[in-house]
Amino acid sequence: MNLSLKNIFLFLSVFTFSALKSQTGTVTGYEWGNRKYISHYLVNGILNIKTDHGLVQAIPYSPKIVEIKNFYGNVPVKDSSDAVIMSPENMEITVKDEPENLRMILGSLTVVFNKNPFSIIFYYNDELLLPEERGFFIRNDSAGIRFKLDDSEESFYGLGERAVDFSLRGGKYRLYNQANYGYVSGADFLNYSVPLLVSSKKYMLLFDNPEKGYVDLGKTEKNIMEFGAVGGVMKYFFIAGDDFKELSTEWGKLSGMQPLPPFWALGNLQSRMGYKSQKEADSIVTLMRENNFPLDALIIDLFWFGDSLKGYMGKLEWNKRKWPQPGKMMEKFKDVGVKTVLITEPYIIDTLKNFYTGDSLGIFTTDSTGKTYINKDFYFGPAGLIDIFKSVAGRWFWEKYKNLARMGVSGWWGDLGEPEYHPSDEYHVNGPADAVHNVYAHYWHKMLYENYRQFYPGIRLFNLNRAGYAGSQRYSVFPWTGDVSRSWGGLKAQIPALLHAGLSGLPYVHSDAGGFAGGKKDDELYTRWLQFACFTPILRPHGDAFTAPSEPVFYSEQTQKIVRKYIKLRYSLLPYIYSMSAQATLKGYPLMRTLFFEFPDDWMAFETKDEYMFGSNILVAPVLNPGQRIRTVYLPRNNKWYNYFTNRKMPGGNEYDIPVKIDNIPLFVKAGSFLPVVKPVSSTDYYSDSVLTIKYYVGDDESRDHYLMYSDDRKEPDAIKNGNFETLMFVQKKNEKGNLEFMFSRIKGYKKMPRERKINLEIIGLPYNKYFTFIINGKQMEKIKTKKPADNGYLYDEQRKVWLLRFKWGLNDVFITQSLK
Repeated sequence: MNLSLKNIFLFLSVFTFSALKSQTGTVTGYEWGNRKYISHYLVNGILNIKTDHGLVQAIPYSPKIVEIKNFYGNVPVKDSSDAVIMSPENMEITVKDEPENLRMILGSLTVVFNKNPFSIIFYYNDELLLPEERGFFIRNDSAGIRFKLDDSEESFYGLGERAVDFSLRGGKYRLYNQANYGYVSGADFLNYSVPLLVSSKKYMLLFDNPEKGYVDLGKTEKNIMEFGAVGGVMKYFFIAGDDFKELSTEWGKLSGMQPLPPFWALGNLQSRMGYKSQKEADSIVTLMRENNFPLDALIIDLFWFGDSLKGYMGKLEWNKRKWPQPGKMMEKFKDVGVKTVLITEPYIIDTLKNFYTGDSLGIFTTDSTGKTYINKDFYFGPAGLIDIFKSVAGRWFWEKYKNLARMGVSGWWGDLGEPEYHPSDEYHVNGPADAVHNVYAHYWHKMLYENYRQFYPGIRLFNLNRAGYAGSQRYSVFPWTGDVSRSWGGLKAQIPALLHAGLSGLPYVHSDAGGFAGGKKDDELYTRWLQFACFTPILRPHGDAFTAPSEPVFYSEQTQKIVRKYIKLRYSLLPYIYSMSAQATLKGYPLMRTLFFEFPDDWMAFETKDEYMFGSNILVAPVLNPGQRIRTVYLPRNNKWYNYFTNRKMPGGNEYDIPVKIDNIPLFVKAGSFLPVVKPVSSTDYYSDSVLTIKYYVGDDESRDHYLMYSDDRKEPDAIKNGNFETLMFVQKKNEKGNLEFMFSRIKGYKKMPRERKINLEIIGLPYNKYFTFIINGKQMEKIKTKKPADNGYLYDEQRKVWLLRFKWGLNDVFITQSLK
């Protein structure tokens, strides 16, 4: 077996810890006690500290980010990061050598290195955030890093997808991507783990080591945080910030931002395990359209290449017996705005032609002797695993994608990418399975993304997947939370799983809406899950069709009516959702946010576990129990809130018992918010923001409210980078008389942007007064008497208690002032 120098290092690092364990077979203790400082030197902005047990490097990346590397010897081992793409900034670094410690000062962030015993402490704005306990250690069971936690109420979040309710403190979590079939609320591991922690004290820790590992947050030893792994360099990044939004942005700078999504990915993506023929797929599209359900994609599971679950995986060619004209089918779908997404997997059954071809090319993983490794216990049949780290394997796999893309496939579903079956005695070109397992999917995403950039530079990639690594978001991934139970427990698991993932830098994590595994057809559960899913980053109904359908057209008339209403509500909010996507690309913000992400000074925001913010302005409280008729909702303090459906205004800082029927869930809009909405369409292909309704929810008297709406051609991958976009700015403030003043301004632009928009401004929360009037650009607006469309005018809608102003908005700014006759 040929081993590169990197592989030798990997092998030696794994051997070191395994050999230590093999001496006794049990966990005994540490290789050394406390470390002691010997000397230090600063070279090229890197602080090198020699201790009596190895070298420590402190590498500043920015005034808020520093990397700490621990080496077993006194010479640094060359390594690289799969997560980090940022290069250290050129900046002023101050190192003070004092009798008891070294102090590295990076602006607001200070790193203190105590000399004897040696340990590291992190301060931000002079506040102690985190001290190491033992720091770097080697035991006979593992190596890692230990930190000391205080007895405060500090809580932790992130680590990828965790269905834990809600702070992670007090648990021990594996860092190993692994399927958890049929999981429910409380599942502490899922398919996508990320070694990134977010603290309530407003810092992040990235354990930048992809090897099989764990994080213990005080379960084994109270107030001790321990990261451990089977091998690799023991290193971590410490990131500090003023709030959680700044942390997300700093993380995005360090590991890469999510590219803009294909606009259609924000619509309704219908899926099932699985559509078995062209005839069946065509009938589903027809039924959805005939029953007035918006639809943007049909996602086709593994029956596109085989007749059954077993024996066909890796064929990667249409089964022409069941799908006689796939090209014409996809073209027909596109004509009505429906895109086709196909599943692919990295396994190839050993009886298929593709296996023999791949084996001759050497694209598969191997055993210790260098022979192709056959996964004999793999559920779908004995199979080889594509070694995605081999360039020849990536090229072979890409050719399959490229051929299908030419036929009309619009997006991809990458399944089983953990990899699902990946024994420890399996070898890749760059190391054993346990050393590279967690980055397998990451490199799969990288291969697909980079080839799209080369061969399809004008297309935004849609890559639906269920595993990855820290930083995979930069490869345009759209992860889902795996094969969740079709049950109320499965539904409850989604809020923490999606929120933890969002804080881990993954803005588009979502669920199989309706549930996947087991269960039975349940109209109430399906309704509640779809209502929730309409306010998650991606709406994708999916399930095991052997037990219950995933399409709304096969449920009761009542269920169809309710689900249709919510899907159309999502489509009407597309300007708002797409603006969140731009925030994810520009600032690294998740679309689905914990309450404390938006309200970090409200302690109840950390305690509330079953609500979330959809963007900055909408609070969502899904109904999570069967037969529930009262939903208790906490509204964050120092704000007022409007019920989205009734426009009732309610003060924050309180819990409310909200009556709920099957056709509604509690939705609230923060006072002072603007919400841009459009008329819902049957497909995003027909979307336009040339006619725009702007809802303004009146805030406090002293508030100055603003909102930035993002718009572009919805196709160009580099629209933001190239400046081919438009920002629509809405501003409201009250003048000295207490009257509302609005400004609407357009910034930048793109070729096919609307030269003029028809605007319906709805003012919610301004009481009726027969003497109210409105002035636009210095001229009196006409009072209109009907709700029929008019170019310029205003009226008060008595039924909805809303002021409605209609006007045209060209390229120039528009100013509107509320006045009295």
